[in-house]
Amino acid sequence: MPLSARPKTRFRIPVIIGATVVLVLSLLSLSLKNSVILRKVEGVVVSFTAPGMDALSAVSDSLKQVWFGYFYLVGVQKENERLRQRLEEAVQREARYQEALLALQRLEALLELKRRLALPVTGARVIAYDPSLWSRAAIIDQGSSNGVETGQAVVAPAGIVGRIVETYPQYAKVMLIVDRNSGADAMIQRSRVRGILQGRGGNRCSLGYVPKNADVQVGDLVVASGLGGIYPQGLVFGKVTAADKKADGIFQEVEVNPTVDLSSLEEVLVVKTAKITFSP
Repeated sequence: MPLSARPKTRFRIPVIIGATVVLVLSLLSLSLKNSVILRKVEGVVVSFTAPGMDALSAVSDSLKQVWFGYFYLVGVQKENERLRQRLEEAVQREARYQEALLALQRLEALLELKRRLALPVTGARVIAYDPSLWSRAAIIDQGSSNGVETGQAVVAPAGIVGRIVETYPQYAKVMLIVDRNSGADAMIQRSRVRGILQGRGGNRCSLGYVPKNADVQVGDLVVASGLGGIYPQGLVFGKVTAADKKADGIFQEVEVNPTVDLSSLEEVLVVKTAKITFSP
């Protein structure tokens, strides 16, 4: 036999044997498909594998819940951020609305004051306060180019603020009534007792040169007498907070608190009538 024919005969027998085994197994499988033994074996296999399959199904469900939960939380976070932004915008709008409302109320009060004064006035905004520790003054945004002159009174809806002591083209300096250099003729509105209102620094004034027998009580309003040509008669300086008739000397000590909050001024009116020269 030639050598070239040996490989063919060598692999022929194993191929025949393998094919025979596959055929036998196929026939056995078909014959045992409905057998009791096969069903029992199948039941045992299912019993052993079912818990594992349940566990795998539970893990799969958990992973699905985590996955969808993650996307749900991401969506909730984005929605919360949108709601937070909308809330901040609403708060800002409300703040702007309140500022506009307060400004309108202040302007309406100034217009009412202008009507009651029946005098030529100029509206102004307070833009700064004098930083000096020894004086109480404010800076307004109206000056000589707007007809503002030294000696003119500055008022607010709640009462008298002070008077112009320095002018510039676009600005003016206002000496507040609590400045120690400030002084004006005033009187008790109820009893018509007169005195000189003087600044005491801080947020206080005093009504000087009031006799001890004069009728002055705590709570009395102190108003401008109209004398001196500075402040229009009847405008309020402040309210009596103390009246000491036991003080030394012939005059009682009368303490007055301004009715205007001089530390938070925003808008004022300059009364353009008085034209006197200021001498500190």
